[in-house]
Amino acid sequence: MSGARGEDGSISERVYRLLMRAYPKEFREMYGRQMEQAFLDLCREETRRDGVGLARFWVRVGLDLASSAIVERRRAEVKEIAMRDHKYRSVVGVALATAFILLLPLLAAPAWTLGDFVFAGALIFGTGLTFTYVLAARKAGNIAYRAAVGVALAAAFILVWVTGAVGIIGTEDDNANLMYVGVLAVGIISAIIARFRPHGMARALFATALAQALVVVIVLIFGLGSPWSGPGEILALNGFFVSLFVGSALLFRYAARGQTPASAGPEG
Repeated sequence: MSGARGEDGSISERVYRLLMRAYPKEFREMYGRQMEQAFLDLCREETRRDGVGLARFWVRVGLDLASSAIVERRRAEVKEIAMRDHKYRSVVGVALATAFILLLPLLAAPAWTLGDFVFAGALIFGTGLTFTYVLAARKAGNIAYRAAVGVALAAAFILVWVTGAVGIIGTEDDNANLMYVGVLAVGIISAIIARFRPHGMARALFATALAQALVVVIVLIFGLGSPWSGPGEILALNGFFVSLFVGSALLFRYAARGQTPASAGPEG
């Protein structure tokens, strides 16, 4: 008898897991395990009584699952529509902000070429989109996290702008400036590995600051950029970027301390 009951419980468990697929994936990831455990506990109690009790239990479960699954599916659809609308507004907002910023040099009538405007527009637009994407991906409401993202992107933006416009090491045509591509690559790859989580982002920005400092060491050892860039200039400019990256790392660390265990999620 106990073997039959165990088999019934196993069948009920498999059927319930199959029916759980009626719920949206995000809902199952959040509540699936708790619901399965609650179902198994109740199912064992009904199985101990009799087959009629188990049948009544399944009727209640089926009706509840069907109604709640429909509600959750509808809720997920509404949420998806709202997210698409938010993404569209974000892209439009970033595009308008980029156009407004580019109006400033256009009205000032500098000696900018079409290529300069394209480069600047792509850089501003890309930075804005990255900022909105990172915050959306982490659903960040933490002020320290937002500030950390802003400082990191501002540092990367200025680094690319200055390197492309006038060059930090020598002139903008000096190939030694390509080392800063490696600096940004360290930050980008580390951030992706960290999946934008505060603890991991703190380590990523510290690594970026270290890569920036390593560029200084290489430049000073091999005397790169001479005679256009002196040691003092190299130290000052790179020190500015190192301080920004370190500042962002400290803000990420502070943001991580402010997280609750529930909001932090697994770090793996």
